[in-house]
Amino acid sequence: MQPFTPEQQAAQLRKPHGEGAEAIATYMRELNRELYAHVVKLLDPAAKASILELGFGEGIVPEMLDQHNTTLHYTGIDFSEEMVKMATAKHIPGARFLWGEVAAMPFADKAFDIVFGINVIYFWEKPEKELSEILRVLKPGGLLLLGYRPKTYMQAIPFTQFGFTLYETAALENLLAKQDFVKIITQTEAESDRMIAGKVQPMQHAVVLAHKPN
Repeated sequence: MQPFTPEQQAAQLRKPHGEGAEAIATYMRELNRELYAHVVKLLDPAAKASILELGFGEGIVPEMLDQHNTTLHYTGIDFSEEMVKMATAKHIPGARFLWGEVAAMPFADKAFDIVFGINVIYFWEKPEKELSEILRVLKPGGLLLLGYRPKTYMQAIPFTQFGFTLYETAALENLLAKQDFVKIITQTEAESDRMIAGKVQPMQHAVVLAHKPN
């Protein structure tokens, strides 16, 4: 990701900004194709539900959902002004993109059937706050999906040394259980190998599914 240093790349991935925002958006779109597809497969059967995405980037997932659904009820929240502008410019029917932070969301209690986020859990410094907010805005029995790459696969990537909190599957499942989520399961899929620091490395992603109690 030239001309970014690993530290600059980490900062852009946390919050795309300035002249680097468009480049990092392209990078995320290409890097996460397999993870996006996995999440869309899980969301599509319930696409008529009220859906909230945390950290939507340039709006790839609602764009993919819209290809299969004419009744999309999608809201996204992101704290990058540049990503809000890029996603809004796509004019996806049934989708709205808002600026804000997950720890203090401007939504009513019990507003959404599904909340999901892709590669956002790494950046929550106090994840208990974000998870508490997610529980608040989820309807009883509502579903949370978090897409991520486990620590075993991420820790070799140079930019993850700067401000990333990495999780193995068991640790993330335990965190969710402590915050009162129930029916927690994780699906994993192998991805294409990656060239990391001059070496070919295997890669895997995971999607954890958890429910708010009824």
